[in-house]
Amino acid sequence: MTLARLDSWLEKLGIRSNTDRIHQAIETVRVAQQGFQRFRATKEPSKIGSDSTFYFGLIEALEFHDVFRAFEHERVEVLRPKLERILRGPFRPEDEKTDTADARNVMFELALAALWRLRGADVSIGEPDVTLRLGGVPFFVECKRPFKENSIRANIRDAMRQLKTKLDSAGEAAAMGIVAISVSRILNPGTKIFRAATEKSRERLGDLLDGMMQENKRHWTRIDHHPRVAAVLFHVSTPGVVEDKDLLTYMSFSTVMPLHEEGPGPALLREKLPALFDEREPTAS
Repeated sequence: MTLARLDSWLEKLGIRSNTDRIHQAIETVRVAQQGFQRFRATKEPSKIGSDSTFYFGLIEALEFHDVFRAFEHERVEVLRPKLERILRGPFRPEDEKTDTADARNVMFELALAALWRLRGADVSIGEPDVTLRLGGVPFFVECKRPFKENSIRANIRDAMRQLKTKLDSAGEAAAMGIVAISVSRILNPGTKIFRAATEKSRERLGDLLDGMMQENKRHWTRIDHHPRVAAVLFHVSTPGVVEDKDLLTYMSFSTVMPLHEEGPGPALLREKLPALFDEREPTAS
């Protein structure tokens, strides 16, 4: 996505801004690309800014590009309020505070919805956060992005409460619920690069995510929840390096734990969800 194309899209939505963090991220990637091109041509190193600025600028530019691709033709009244929120906040994740985290919190919601839609799923955004239809069954997805690990329980409790309200008031008796938790900030507050020795060892990030889910399982097993809340989903995304290929890439993993063994909800999740989490192809080198 070019800045000109981004500005054109935002203007169509009635949003005028060119100093927000997404513009900064895209500009950072553009400058970095020019630097890499000069280096390949001349072999003379060129300054592209700090590593963390570039790495996280790349991730956020890629995620926003996915949001653009997935929701370019979404209704203005649905998309504009969310975009206005995600354009705010500090440019660098490491500068984020609890009172400035809303932008990336909403970005997690849109990025997850975009990932599913780009893989062919029937997805809508609005209220609740995301509705994913699998086999004709609507799954209301409440998205949370805890700031610290000790707030995971409170975030899950809030999501369970919100889903109970929405499922009780839903006109569709078959509707199910999913609690989606991003642990990206917990595992990487904006100061780290995940290093994998080989492509295969990228899976260690998934192992970390599985471990965190198991450690926190007790939180939702002790929370009273609506019987049609089908699962808890943990997600992480981070910049990473595959060392044997000297490859900078976007790494993301998701893991889902059904809350019940039987019933249509868990069965649909086991059947349909894996295809919606195919890992993104390497992006930059």
